[in-house]
Amino acid sequence: MKTLALTIQGTPIVPPAGVPSGGLSGPGTNVINVALNLLFLAGIVMAIVFVIYSGVQWVMSGGDKQKLQNARNRLTYSIVGLIVIALSFVIINSVVALLGGNPGFFLNTP
Repeated sequence: MKTLALTIQGTPIVPPAGVPSGGLSGPGTNVINVALNLLFLAGIVMAIVFVIYSGVQWVMSGGDKQKLQNARNRLTYSIVGLIVIALSFVIINSVVALLGGNPGFFLNTP
C-alpha cells in the first residue's frame, strides 16, 4: 500500500496526535465512485440523445433556415458537451492519480 509521506531533507514529518491519516478508503469513496460514474453516464446519454434529436431536427427542417440553425446549434453544443465530459473524466482521474489514488478510480466499481 502506498502512503503519502512528507520529508524535509530526508527527515520524516510525523503528523500530530489526533490527526487522521491513511488516505481515502472505505464506504465514502465507494459512494463517491458510484455517484460520479452515474453522473458521467447520465451526461453521456443526454448528449447522445441531443445529438440524435438534433439530427432529426436537421432532417425535418424542410429548408427553413431558422430551424436548420437551431438544429446546428444544438448539435454543436451536444458535441462540445461530450468533449467536456471526456475531459472532465481525464482531469478527475489525473487528480486522483496525483493524490496517490487508483488512476482508474472511476472505472472500478465496489
